This record gives sequence, structure tokens and C-alpha cells, in this order.
Amino acid sequence: MNSLPEIDVVLLSWNRSQMTIETIKSILEQQGVNPKIWIVDQGSKREELQYLKAFIKPYSNIHITELDQNVGVPGGRNIGTYMGKAPYAVSIDNDAVFESNDALERVVEIFDSEPEIGVISFRIKNFYTGQDDELSWAFPKKLKENCESRFFATCFVGCGHAIRRNIFETVEGYDDALFFYWEETDFSYRVINLGYRLIYEPHISVLHKVSPEARISWENNRFYYLVRNAIYIDYKYYQQIPRVAIIALGYCTKGIFNFLPKQTVLGIIDGTKMCFSLKQRRNLSELNLTESSRQYIWQHNLRYRGSFWHRIRNEVLVSLPGHK
Repeated sequence: MNSLPEIDVVLLSWNRSQMTIETIKSILEQQGVNPKIWIVDQGSKREELQYLKAFIKPYSNIHITELDQNVGVPGGRNIGTYMGKAPYAVSIDNDAVFESNDALERVVEIFDSEPEIGVISFRIKNFYTGQDDELSWAFPKKLKENCESRFFATCFVGCGHAIRRNIFETVEGYDDALFFYWEETDFSYRVINLGYRLIYEPHISVLHKVSPEARISWENNRFYYLVRNAIYIDYKYYQQIPRVAIIALGYCTKGIFNFLPKQTVLGIIDGTKMCFSLKQRRNLSELNLTESSRQYIWQHNLRYRGSFWHRIRNEVLVSLPGHK
């Protein structure tokens, strides 16, 4: 085991300890690698946490950090990833399992042989049906036609992905101010700005136990985070007020269309506040997307999304999935 390549696996937990244990078992079954598992518990109930700790106690390669509150997805991933030392770090949701036992070995093979690749996004399938998980598709809809093939991407899926540690440290991890939503896009833009590429790799897949349980539902501030973070991220990397205004108008329309006006207004207000706060904290010229980065984003994302009016019809005037 000691001669095998080490790889870190970061796992966020919040209650549902039985599912988390099933995810851990899936990681332990991986062949060809020596996995170190870093669990960040975000304030689980006492009985849930004790059940999880009892299971992992015999394993020297599993470590848990106990938080007394939910610090958000990017904050939790930062804590877990910084605890490891392996050259590559994988994240998988605690309601998912790897479809095959060579997934992590394939991650190592790709990173070792293709140094230009900075992030690998896995294929996400529905655990119960074996079909692609539609809600976990983070890429342009047109690219669903290519879901069986690898392609370059401008973001990755949080449910299952891998990152080079040196890149993670260079970009200073996730922006934990986001808390929830768009943290992968934000991270990806900084990776692209370094000159690395991201890929969607369908031959590494996880089975996601898609559940009607909504950890953060549309009625419970999900749309608020979507709006707030979209405004913040666009300003962060493009720094053009007219762009931000157009995005805010688009989300106003989408929020009204989906009967979520309050979340929309609060998201725009707080997103604007975050923009001003960022301007005070950071040298924005360091974040601005380079011309080559913008070309990369156009080539591998924006050109697939169609004309302005096509995007209005297909991205704005649409019902939110799962929202009634």
C-alpha cells in the first residue's frame, strides 16, 4: 500500500451519516492508490457524528475535523483540502459513490501524463437509474450530446472532481465568501487564468443518490445565493458595471417568472455589497480575466449557449428545476 501513489479525498458531512459511511466504503475500495480521507463535519447532530466516528475509528487513513456549524461548501472544502499533502485532491459528495474501483487510479494517470490539465470533472449519474444526473450537469445543454466523450470545460461539478494541489494552493483555494453556489465557476476562472485547462472526463464517474430532500431548496434561499454569487463573480473577473446591470436585470426577470421576488432583490443587493467589499480587499487587476482566458471561456462555453434571445428563452424565461 505504501508504494502506491497517495491521493487526498475530501468529504463534507452534515448528518445522514449512513450515506457518508457508504461513500467512505466506496473510497476504501479504490484500487491502485493509497487514499487519505479528510472528512469535514459541518455541525451534524451528536448521534449522527458519534455513529460516523465509531465507523472510522479503526482506519488510520481517515481523519475528521469537527465544526460546530456549517461554514458552507467552499469553506468546508478549503479546510479539508489544506489538511492533505498529496499532489492531487478529489472531492465527492457524501451522498455519492464511485461507479468503479479504478476511478482514483485514473485521476492519477491523467494528471501524471497530461500536465496542462488542472481540474478533472467527473461524470455524475443517478444512483437509482444509472442515467446521467440532469441536475448535476454544469455545462452548456448542447454539450449533453457529447456526454460519452471527454471535452474541455470552463467549470466542474462539485459532486465529483479532482484538482492539482499546487494549483489549489496557488489560487488560494475556494472563495469561502460564496458559501453556496457558483464556487466551482469562481475557482475555475482562476485556474484558467493560470493557463491550465479543465476537462469533463466521462470515464471517471460517480453515482449520485439523488434525493427529494433539498439541503437548500428554492424556497429556502437557494435562488438568493444563485443571484448574489452570479453578480459578485461576474464583477470579480470582468469588472464591468454594464455587464453586472444586465445580469441583475436578467435575474430580476427570472425571479419574477418563478415567483421569487424577495430572494431576487436581496440577492442583487447583497451581491452588489460583495462587489464593493471585494474592491476594498483585493487588487482587482490580479483577478481580471486575461484575453486568452476570455477566448477559452468563449470557445468552450459561451459559443454553445446561442444568441442573446436564445439565452433569454432558454436560461431566463424557464422554470427552476424542482421548484413549484
